[in-house]
Amino acid sequence: MASLINSSFDQYSVSLMKKPLFSSLSKPVRLALYYFMGVIGLSFVGAFWLHYELWGYWFERPPLLDSAKTIAKVERLMFVRTPDCREPERCSFAVDPDITLSRILNNSYYDELYERLPRYLQSTGKLPSSFDADMKGVVDLYKPMMQTPLIAKPSEGFTNHNMSGLILIGETSTGEKRAFISAIGRQIGDEYAPYYEAIFKIGAKGQSVQYLEGQRFFYDTDFDEATRTVIYVIFLVVIFGCIPMLLIIYY
Repeated sequence: MASLINSSFDQYSVSLMKKPLFSSLSKPVRLALYYFMGVIGLSFVGAFWLHYELWGYWFERPPLLDSAKTIAKVERLMFVRTPDCREPERCSFAVDPDITLSRILNNSYYDELYERLPRYLQSTGKLPSSFDADMKGVVDLYKPMMQTPLIAKPSEGFTNHNMSGLILIGETSTGEKRAFISAIGRQIGDEYAPYYEAIFKIGAKGQSVQYLEGQRFFYDTDFDEATRTVIYVIFLVVIFGCIPMLLIIYY
């Protein structure tokens, strides 16, 4: 008797497995469920795209640009700003003497993005004891930076000429001169701003500057990025998922 019951149960289980998912539901309900699952999938894809293209990175920001790690010998490290960019053609980088390396590392006030380069140098034993107090002997990197494809186009009423960050000057293991910039731009649109990393090849005696590689992402200046993503997904699911699904089922 027990074997007969088990055999019948196994046959019933197999028959259930052969039936398509949601086959017991009416066609409108099945369509609504398929539609709803599609909306959820597209919402997550949209959130993923939004973070990578606009609000930074969903799980974590990208690591420091690999090209920066080719600098084997650190010669100069300085914190710079564009102090006055009301006339963009006159903009340039200038050392900010009020910003110290210890304040950046302690992250008592400044954005964690400023820590990326110092933390890497610290982990490799290449971090200087302090920032340089001036830019004597350093080629002007502001214009070469603005000419890279990294610089984001600002929205109306905003500017992309203001930046602040770190400039690293050093040499590769083969003796080639390199300059690396890790910079944060001011807002170029409502509540978002760019972060840039770029590396340049410096010619003999600083007579030429050649852009080699870079990366950028955007970050929210006024709102937690993870919270924004959750709200974004919920909004899409409710508006394009729940409401149409209910309409299909009941009408």
